[in-house]
Amino acid sequence: MQFGAPQTLKLIALGLGFAAALAALVELSRNAGHDRTTPAAEADPLRATLERCRDLAPEDYASAADCRAAWEESRRRFFGLPPAPEAGPGAGPAGRE
Repeated sequence: MQFGAPQTLKLIALGLGFAAALAALVELSRNAGHDRTTPAAEADPLRATLERCRDLAPEDYASAADCRAAWEESRRRFFGLPPAPEAGPGAGPAGRE
């Protein structure tokens, strides 16, 4: 069975159309739930705070102590450092008076 030029062009166009529709479907499925918060953020208050703080402008970040504390805790967890000592009365460098 031989195909002429018009039939070949129709098959090529049909294949390209199918490929474009498939690519659009894949892209839509990737972006379907992108605006929702992740389940991990709901379970971890630190992650929820970090998600809220990531959209702050630099000038807003300077006044957001909770965001700075959340980023510090995130760095501490990432590097596996021990928890920072609580700053309370009498807390300070030892040996200084």
